[in-house]
Parts: sequence; C-alpha cells; structure tokens
Amino acid sequence: MTTRTPTDALVEAWRDQRRWSHAASRLKKRIVRWRTTALALAIAGAVLATLATQVGLDSDVGRGLSVAAAVVLALVPVIRAARLGSDRIEAWTRARSVSEGLKEEVYLYLTGTPPYDGTGRDAELGKRTYSMTDDAEDLAGHTLGCPAEDALLPAVDGVESYLRERVQPQIDRYYTPGAARHQRRLTQLRTVEFGLALLGALLGAVAAATGLDAVGAWVAVVTTVGAAITAHIAAARHEHVVLTYLSTVRQLRARVAQWRDGTDHSPGAAARLVRDCEDVISRENESWMAAWSRDDGGKAEAAPASP
Repeated sequence: MTTRTPTDALVEAWRDQRRWSHAASRLKKRIVRWRTTALALAIAGAVLATLATQVGLDSDVGRGLSVAAAVVLALVPVIRAARLGSDRIEAWTRARSVSEGLKEEVYLYLTGTPPYDGTGRDAELGKRTYSMTDDAEDLAGHTLGCPAEDALLPAVDGVESYLRERVQPQIDRYYTPGAARHQRRLTQLRTVEFGLALLGALLGAVAAATGLDAVGAWVAVVTTVGAAITAHIAAARHEHVVLTYLSTVRQLRARVAQWRDGTDHSPGAAARLVRDCEDVISRENESWMAAWSRDDGGKAEAAPASP
C-alpha cells in the first residue's frame, strides 16, 4: 500500500461524502428539534387543560387557558405529520447511508483494498460514487447550502495510518463518547420517568384519602406526562444506540488486537483487516438504520396525545 497523489475521482468522492454528511446531520437535528418540541407541547397542553378546569371554565382566565390548551394540543399532530413523518426519518437515514457508504469507499481506496488494488481503481471509485449518489437523487436538494470547499483527505496510505486515522478515532471520538452521551440522556429521562411515577402515586394516595377532585385531576396530568416521557425514550432509541456502539467498540478493538498480536502482516492480511473493520462499522450503520426505519412517523409517541 503506497501513497498516491489524489485523483479527481478521489477528491470528488470525498467532496460528496462531506456534503452528504452535513445534509444528514442537518436532517437529524431537525428531527430531534421537532420531536422535543412535540413532547414539550403535549406536556404543556395537558398542564394548561388541567389548570383551566382548576381555575374554572366560567372565568375569563379559565377560558383563556382552555383555548391555549386546545391550540397547543392541536399543534402536536400537525408537527408529527409534517415534521416527524416516516418520510423525514427515511430522508435522514438514507442521507446518512450515502455519507457512510462514500466514506467507506474512500478508505478502501486509500488503503488499496480490493476492488481498489488495480489500475482501474479510479474508474471503480467513480462508478460506485455515482451509483450511491444517483440512488439518492431525490434527496439531493438537502445537500444545498452544505460546505462547498474541499476538506483535506484523510492522511491514510497503509494499514497503520488507517488504524490511526480511521479506526482509533471511531473508537475514541465517536462510539465511546457517543455511547456515554446516550447513556447519560437515558439515565436522566429514566430518572424523570421514575420521579413522575412516584409523584403520581403520591397524588393518587392524597386524592383517595381526601376525596379532592382537584388533586385527582393532577394525577391524570402526571400520568400523561410520564407516558409522554416513556414514549420519548422509546422514540429516541438511546438504549439501542448504547448497546450497538459498545458492541462496535469491542469488535473494532478485537480486530486491532488480533492484527497487533499476529504475525501475518502481508498486504493480503492488511487488506482483510481493513475490509473487516469497514464491515464492522457498516453493520453498526445498518443496525441503527434498521431501527430507525421501523419508526412509524412518531406514532410510537401517540401516548402523550416524537437521530
């Protein structure tokens, strides 16, 4: 595996990868933002509706709160349909798939891994790049506005630089901190979920002991909010991400250790290592894509009234 002067095919593939990566990140941020907005509106609507009945619907304040609750709750299904539909989820996952696919091809090319070990490697890269982007032609509009300037190509010219520039950063800068971040979010949401369950039980006991309808009304609110949080946890798929990220880290570390401890460092063995590592990363990508493709446009969050 030797250093090669960047060719037009390689530069264009890396440029496309950067554009699709930015597009996918932007699509994901929109989904997360709208899902959080829908959750907040569902909770606010439940609280406002209960406050309206507590104040009294025969008063101006009560009627105002009731109208506000109706408006807020009416926005939730609109957001789900327009911003959290299955088409939005599919657009994000497909854009990310193109980005990751292009990245894989670039690293295979840089390391001279088949099919990029012959004289026709540039034509092969161009063909594969075109195939990926052409399949996602309907999403090309999402790449508009993404950085147009060229990014530096990875400093990879062999297996050691590949492990240093590709595999180790995936472990240390992406999968490991990503798993920790999702675990923190999951723990925080589970804590809120448990706290709401305790509060609901406490309010229920007080309502039963005192017979106060006002307290009983808040039991329903707490229950609704708790259900919203539970649905939000399921929709965000934090637990799935933690498990798949940690599994990928273990697999990549095992491949690196086997290479370091092995005696066969021939070009063929190096090519197999690169392909094996890329397959591990690819399987992780396919796993989360499959999980998100099962999203039914936010219907999993129907309990509160959504990356």
